Amino acid sequence: MGTPAENKALAQRFIAALDQGDVATAASCFDEKNYYSNAHQADLVNTWERMKARRRHPAFSDFRSEQIALIAEGDRVVNHTRLTGTHTGAFLGIAPTGERITVDHVEIWRIEGDRIVEQWGGTWEYERILRQLRGEA
Repeated sequence: MGTPAENKALAQRFIAALDQGDVATAASCFDEKNYYSNAHQADLVNTWERMKARRRHPAFSDFRSEQIALIAEGDRVVNHTRLTGTHTGAFLGIAPTGERITVDHVEIWRIEGDRIVEQWGGTWEYERILRQLRGEA
C-alpha cells in the first residue's frame, strides 16, 4: 500500500489526465485486472464504456467541474468536485428543461499498490438506483 500522499498524487494524476483528455494516462492509473466500480457495477472495461457513452450523449451542455477537495487516508482517496451545466438532454427520464444545475460529486477510490482498484459514489449513483428500480441491474 502506498502512503496517503502517494495515493492522493495518483488520484490527482488521474483527475488531471481525464480533464486534459489524456485517456492513456488516465487509464494507466487503474489496475485493469482487479478494478471494480461499485457505482457502475462493472469492471474497468465496462466502466469506461459507460463513461464514454455518457460523454457522447451528454444530458448537460457547457459542463464544468471544479475540484473542491481531495483527501487521502490509508488506502482511500475521496474526491469532492462541484459540477455545473445546462440541462439540454434527457436525464433520468426527464426531458431537457434548459435549467442551469449545480451538483456536488463525491467519489471514493481504493488504492492497492500504485493503482486504483475500486470505486464508490459519483453522480452516476443516480443512474444505478434508477436501473435497480427498473429491474435492470
